[in-house]
Amino acid sequence: MNNFKVAALISGGKDSLFSILHCLANGHDVVALANLHPPVLADGSAVDDTDSFMYQTIGHAIIPLYEEALGLPLCRQVISGSAINASKDYGPHAASESSEHDETEDLATLLTAVMAAHPEVNAVSTGAILSDYQRTRVESVALRLGLTPLSYLWQYPSLPPSSAISLLDDMAAVGQDARLVKVASGGLDDSFLWENVADARTRARLVKASERFGTDGDGSALGEGGEYETLAISGPPPLWKKRIVVDADNLETIPGEAGSASVHLHNARLVSAEPLDKADVRIPDLLDRRFHLLQEQLASLDQEPIDDVDTRSTPVLQTLPINDGTILVDNVVGNGHDAAEQAADIMRQVQERLTSKGMSFLNVVYTSIILRDMADFVGVNAAYGRHFQYANPPSRVTLACADVLPKTAALSISVTAMEQRQDTIRIGLHVQSRSYWAPANIGPYSQAIAVPVNTVATEVGSAVVYIAGQIPLVPATMELHVCPDAKAGAESSFGSQAVLALQHLYRVGKAMRVRSWITAIALVAAKDEQEAHHRAAAARTIWYDATKRAASETDSASNEHDPDFDVWDQQRGSGRPAWQRPLPDATDDSEALFASASPLVAILVDDLPRGASIEWVAYGWTGLVAPTGTICHAAHLLETFADRII
Repeated sequence: MNNFKVAALISGGKDSLFSILHCLANGHDVVALANLHPPVLADGSAVDDTDSFMYQTIGHAIIPLYEEALGLPLCRQVISGSAINASKDYGPHAASESSEHDETEDLATLLTAVMAAHPEVNAVSTGAILSDYQRTRVESVALRLGLTPLSYLWQYPSLPPSSAISLLDDMAAVGQDARLVKVASGGLDDSFLWENVADARTRARLVKASERFGTDGDGSALGEGGEYETLAISGPPPLWKKRIVVDADNLETIPGEAGSASVHLHNARLVSAEPLDKADVRIPDLLDRRFHLLQEQLASLDQEPIDDVDTRSTPVLQTLPINDGTILVDNVVGNGHDAAEQAADIMRQVQERLTSKGMSFLNVVYTSIILRDMADFVGVNAAYGRHFQYANPPSRVTLACADVLPKTAALSISVTAMEQRQDTIRIGLHVQSRSYWAPANIGPYSQAIAVPVNTVATEVGSAVVYIAGQIPLVPATMELHVCPDAKAGAESSFGSQAVLALQHLYRVGKAMRVRSWITAIALVAAKDEQEAHHRAAAARTIWYDATKRAASETDSASNEHDPDFDVWDQQRGSGRPAWQRPLPDATDDSEALFASASPLVAILVDDLPRGASIEWVAYGWTGLVAPTGTICHAAHLLETFADRII
């Protein structure tokens, strides 16, 4: 596990402070606090609560107390900009796309100052839970400065035990005390002010209130849509050395617009922290219940031969009769002395072919890279990545397989590109922060890109979802998953890796509203033919059993949150096409999305990224009726690897 030296972004709110506890629980050292605050006027006063999409400012006068309360140096910076770039996603070069100063760039100034004062800092933590708006901005700034973004609370309500208020439950368990300092939604009134958000009674009241002003799983019970704001005043050791106290007669309730209310604090002070007999910070289980049961089932097989007779399938090469405005540029090889030079030449050729079609790299939605030797990946990735320095770059699958390449080629690249039309605006998912949710995609590829289509075969308004190849990395550490039982043997390790990687695929698919799979491929690495066939059979068993469990667990769907919710949507309107909006029949069908499985094709390859034993490749469909056939890029891969199918 990497031991990071972390600068913790704090607003005073419950999430930014709780995120610090998770940094510590994951073995990192928090060395500094960082905060952005409103400008101070000439008379020494400052607006207590600014209208910022990015930063919580209410209660900012209390922030200096955290330096002594936590025993950590604090660096502060004035918010001088405003929300110039209101896009949900904030790409690598967003700062240079406008002549006006965006408030996001104040974060760059702040973190630059932190790094100057603390050169050892190499990571930054944030309390983002559901907001792509906030997360992508922190990621953009952090990665530009060479910092690793840590968002351990990302998608927290969807993690085991999949409860809308598991975050508040966990805060209560460790003794974090965060008080409500603002309410701004129907169902919440000033009686909530200065209540501990993690107190059992307050949690129950918030859940009840959220049933009135929110929908199940939209994050409203956590205040994710701006329903309320909090201020942490104490918590567990070793983080908290002192606690913040404000006497009752120093709490002033301030009525706001449209029924909102806030509390203004006077004469806050620090006192010695009281001893706490509380539990350690809970790290969510690696596997959801469904995948945990699947792994247990595999372990019970005890490496017995797996019956594979009924699960073999013939690859479907017939392409779907859809008009999605995409083109395939396939099997491009290049000239050069090494793989990196060939990659650069390939990208030049691809650019020329895209230009001839009136497109550019901005139109690319999906790529596949086939290497002769996985050791060449770093140089190839650098040459490739130079062309995708924008928000939501294409999703990608990477593997090594010498047999399918021309003798002189170190690699080949294929790309699918999409015409930019009003009715085909693509939707991307590019999470670059470390979390417990799924592996971070640092660099030039996204977890998924969805392309709306007009189809003859099925309903209009659906989308094809191109999902990046998923390997079994532990999200919080980004290390390859190792079977918990080292004595279990190589095949148990394979099964454990296959289950985890498949969960990643399902989580990304769920976030993109996938309801069925068009085509599914298991890329398998093995030392010999016998191992290859056994692993292919195991992969098929895992694939079909996971689908059966999805179909049988629909009764638990109501407990899971909507991963598509974002505070940006609530404040500005989602602007999403119909295929990404919740279905009108009200129930969250998150566990039933994959009730019908595509036949799985297993392919033997030489090597996979990070030495993984399996990589899941799948293409999703958001429509209610699963189509028959496949998409061009999937057909291309199946044809390329026809002699490697096992």
